[in-house]
Amino acid sequence: MDYFAVLFHPSLLMASLIYSLMAISFEISYQRFLHHLRSVASSHWVAMHIGAPFFHVLLLVAFIYMSYPVLYGVEQQSQVPTLTQLLNAHSGQTMKLVNILFIISLLLPLFPLIHRFSALILPLQAIAGSAVLYGWLAQYKGINYTILPDIKILALLIGCSVLAELLARALASMLSISINPLLAHQYRQNDLEKLIHKSVLLIVQVPILLIYTLNIAGRVVL
Repeated sequence: MDYFAVLFHPSLLMASLIYSLMAISFEISYQRFLHHLRSVASSHWVAMHIGAPFFHVLLLVAFIYMSYPVLYGVEQQSQVPTLTQLLNAHSGQTMKLVNILFIISLLLPLFPLIHRFSALILPLQAIAGSAVLYGWLAQYKGINYTILPDIKILALLIGCSVLAELLARALASMLSISINPLLAHQYRQNDLEKLIHKSVLLIVQVPILLIYTLNIAGRVVL
């Protein structure tokens, strides 16, 4: 399948919808939770820098699993093993995948460029997670594969991620001002801006991820 056929495939749309709703609901509830922890600096720091990234990873892994195998341009399930078969062949690897993505989420912000453009974190995590699942698939089928994208694709991924960050910032700033009067009793403008920013980033992750997954999967016959 080509890019737009995958992007608008019912299975991927459903997975994206579930992921977005769960992620945005989590952001809303977690913002309120963090607000109650403001008076306890240590707990607030742990919840923000440890708890939130961990839950983001769980949601991301769930999305990758839900979107398999369409995520790799495979429309017919009969062409590839089921997700259950892959997980059975790699028993215990899901927790390792969660741990890897969680460590990535903690290390990436330490890089100045990525810290400045936080939109790079989610795509890099999603790429790492989808690369691992693709590796399982290729190993199961006994085919040679690579998880490294073409140079042009890598440049495109970085460019799209940076644009996503700029778009999210612009929309967050604009919408927080217009919506704030309606939600002033629940959110401060700064908190509302952060919530909108994260929500926009979540929504644009799937189109960016597809650029990568279709590139690596398109090099071999699955």
